[in-house]
Amino acid sequence: MKESTRTALLVTARTLVAAGCLTLVVTARTTVGWGNLLVMLVALAGLLFLLAAYNRRFR
Repeated sequence: MKESTRTALLVTARTLVAAGCLTLVVTARTTVGWGNLLVMLVALAGLLFLLAAYNRRFR
């Protein structure tokens, strides 16, 4: 696989994961409960992981 194709796939995958995490946070925010809090925390942890991976690459 060419490097440009690999990079494009990684960027697309990371964008989809970030969009999914944001969607989970926004939809779980509308109701109250421990389960929804857990969903939001997992989604926020996913966003933090993506941010850490990005920062590690450009250190």
